[in-house]
Amino acid sequence: MDISATRTSTYAGSGWVRIIAAVGIIWYTFGLVQFWLGFSMDTTAAAQSGVITAAHSAAIDATPLLIWLAFALASGAGVAGSVFLFSGSAGAQQAFGVSLAAAGIYYAWVYAFSGSGAHRPSEEAVIAIIVVSVTMGFLLLSRRVT
Repeated sequence: MDISATRTSTYAGSGWVRIIAAVGIIWYTFGLVQFWLGFSMDTTAAAQSGVITAAHSAAIDATPLLIWLAFALASGAGVAGSVFLFSGSAGAQQAFGVSLAAAGIYYAWVYAFSGSGAHRPSEEAVIAIIVVSVTMGFLLLSRRVT
């Protein structure tokens, strides 16, 4: 008997996997909302009102469109991966792989290549670690159960 067939029939579609997948759908949908809020933000007004600093505003404004698209792709692929995971589809592995790669591109640009990481709130670095860790967790889970 093929062990992968045993794992799939044991876990895929089980209650706990579906609950985790549903949480993933919510998590990554929130990521899409965060993408849109950041992408569409009026940074000048936010800086003038004191919501963000002028340096943070400049960092957001200097973010290239392709980097914003990486953020959107990371979140959108995460939603897709969660839906695939919910249904027990092997497509979850590929979707979470894309999500992880896109998140890596976004955060690498922000913290390693753009030089703007220091102008962003320290909470964003913590969020980056959490986002990448959660996506790695979903990828590993999907590899185990699909």
